[in-house]
Amino acid sequence: MTKPQKIEGGKEIVICAAIKTSDGTIARGHRHNHCFQVLRDMGFDFNKSDGEQGFITSKNRFVSREEGRKLQDEAGIKSVSPEGYVANTLFSEDLY
Repeated sequence: MTKPQKIEGGKEIVICAAIKTSDGTIARGHRHNHCFQVLRDMGFDFNKSDGEQGFITSKNRFVSREEGRKLQDEAGIKSVSPEGYVANTLFSEDLY
C-alpha cells in the first residue's frame, strides 16, 4: 500500500473526473466513463464529442485535462500510474 501524499499549504488539487456539456451541465465521477453514465442517466443523448472531459478541483472548479495536470504538478502530487504522467494531460487513472 502506498503512503498518502501530503499537500502543502492548502493548494488546489484535482479530486475527481468530470465532463462539462455544451450547455454547462457538469457530471462528476470516479472515472470519465462514470461521468458519461451519469449524463445518460440524466437523459442526455451524449457522446464523447459533445462536451469537454476534465476534472473538478478541491475549490469546486471545472478544469481541463491540461490545467488539472498543472495543478497536480504544482502541488507535488505524482501519478499513481507506474508509467507516471503522460504528456501534458491528466487522466483519471493518474488519480487513483
